[in-house]
Amino acid sequence: MVRKYRTLGLCVLVAIPLPGTGAWTGALVAAVLDMRLKDAVPTIFLGVCIASAIMTVVTYGAIHIL
Repeated sequence: MVRKYRTLGLCVLVAIPLPGTGAWTGALVAAVLDMRLKDAVPTIFLGVCIASAIMTVVTYGAIHIL
């Protein structure tokens, strides 16, 4: 089951904008899961883009409220 959903799980892990869940941790998890580089890099990149979009929305929403 882990092998089936490892790409989605890696993307979700990287996309959560909390300390300790980012590109470096995603790269470590991808290495532990023995993912190929051509699968891991785009997944990590997508997760980072999602996390940055979440933080942009939160930041601009907080500025707009203030």
